[in-house]
Amino acid sequence: DVLIIAGDIAPKGFYQLYKDGSGYNIRSAFSLKDRATILKGNEDQIRARLDLLGFVEIPEDKYNLSTIKAKQGERLSEICKLLKMIDIPVYMLIGNDDHIPDGDWDKVLETCGILNLNSRTHILRTHTLRKLKITGFQYVLPTPWNTNNELPEDELARKLRSIEDQVDRETILVTHGPPKDILDRVANDLRAGSVSIFNLVKDKQPIFHIFGHIHEAFGKAKIDRTICCNASCLWTDWLLRGFIINTEDKSIKRIEEEVLPNEIEEFFIERRGI
Repeated sequence: DVLIIAGDIAPKGFYQLYKDGSGYNIRSAFSLKDRATILKGNEDQIRARLDLLGFVEIPEDKYNLSTIKAKQGERLSEICKLLKMIDIPVYMLIGNDDHIPDGDWDKVLETCGILNLNSRTHILRTHTLRKLKITGFQYVLPTPWNTNNELPEDELARKLRSIEDQVDRETILVTHGPPKDILDRVANDLRAGSVSIFNLVKDKQPIFHIFGHIHEAFGKAKIDRTICCNASCLWTDWLLRGFIINTEDKSIKRIEEEVLPNEIEEFFIERRGI
C-alpha cells in the first residue's frame, strides 16, 4: 500500500480573530462552516478548534507572502511527520497553493522520509512484484491569483518534455493540474486543464493519471485506456476526499468524508482538555 498526494497539502485558511460584541469572529478568505460551534467559548478554545480544522492565524499587520511561506513551511513539516506515522510509503507533489520554495520543500520531505514527486520518477513494486513507475509534474496553467509554479501553456509543454520519456503504460502519472476537458471545470463553468498534459496522457496511456488543482471537479474519467482521478478535497464544504486504487484489477473506490462539527468538538475536548 502507498499514499499519493497530488498537491495543495499546506494550509491556506489564514485568519485574524477579533472581538465581536460579546463573542468573537474571524476575517478569512475562506468560509467558516458551523460558525456557532467553532466560535463559541474563549480565545484559546476558538484558536484550538480553528487549528484542528487547518486554519492558521496571521495577524493583519504581518499578512504577506513571506509570512505565508513561513507558516506553510511550519505546517508542512508537522503534516509530513504525521504522515510518516502511518508506516506506508507516502509520495507527495507540491501544489500551486503550496507557497513553499523548492529547496525548503525538498528539505522537509527528505527529513521526514516523504517521497518527493516534483518532476521525479520513483519505482513501485506491487505485492505481486509488478514494477510500476510513479512520475510527478507540479506545474499548472496561470490562475487569476498568481500562485506557485504557474506557467503559460507553451512553457508548461517545454517542462513536460523533461518527464515524457519516463511515462508509459506501466506508469502512475501524478500531476497537480488536470488535462484539458477532463475533470477541469471550475465554478464559472470554464475549463482550466492543460492541452499539453492531455496530449501526454493520450499519447503515452499511463495506467492511472492522478491530479487535483480544480477542487470543484472531484471524480473519475478516462482518456482511452487511462483511468483519470481528480482527487481534490473541497475546503469550503470541509470534505476529505480521495480514491482507493487497485493497480492489479484497476478497480477504484471513491472516498468522501465530511468533517462533522460534533467530531471536531469531541476531539477538541479530548485532546486539548479545555
